[in-house]
Amino acid sequence: MQTGRVDQFIVNGKFKISRMYKALHTGGIQVQWKRIVCNSKASPKATFITWLALQNRLPTKDRLLSWNINIAGVCEFCQVQDEKLSHLFFERHYSHYIWKAVLIQLGIQRNISSWQEEVQWAAVKSRSTKKKDQHCSVAFIETVYTVWLQRNASVFSKKLDPVDSVVRRILFIVAYRNQ
Repeated sequence: MQTGRVDQFIVNGKFKISRMYKALHTGGIQVQWKRIVCNSKASPKATFITWLALQNRLPTKDRLLSWNINIAGVCEFCQVQDEKLSHLFFERHYSHYIWKAVLIQLGIQRNISSWQEEVQWAAVKSRSTKKKDQHCSVAFIETVYTVWLQRNASVFSKKLDPVDSVVRRILFIVAYRNQ
C-alpha cells in the first residue's frame, strides 16, 4: 500500500472502506479459540476471564512467581502440585469434577482432557449454531470463570463451595444466558 493514495480505494467514483480495511489489515495470526469469546452469550465477566485464561494471562501462582512475587506456588485446591493454568483447568480434581458434572447435566458423556484439548473442543462447539452446542460453549466459559472465582475464594478467604453447589450455579447461568 502506498501512503497518501486515496484513489486506490475508489471504485466507480465511490470510496470503498472494505478495500481500505484490506489494505490496512496486516493479517494477524488466527487463533482457534476466537469464537469461544466472540459473540458469546456468556456473561461479560466470565467471557473476559476466559479470554485471559485462553491467552495464559490469568495471575496464577506460576505467573506470579515468574514476576518474582514472594508467594508459595502450591495449588490452593490440592496443596500438592504447583498452580499453573493447565493444572487449575481441568487437571485438578475439584475443577475436573465440576466440568464433568456440568457436561453430564447437559447430556454430554465424554472424558475430560487437558486444558488445550478442552479449549479445542469448546472452540468446535462455539462455531455451531445448534442450541446444545451453544449451551456447551456458554458452559465452558462460565465453568472457567466459576473455577477462577473458587480459586480466588480459596486463596483470599480459605473458603471453597461444594462441587454440587457450584455445578448448580453454572447450570442456572447457562440456562439463563441461553433463553
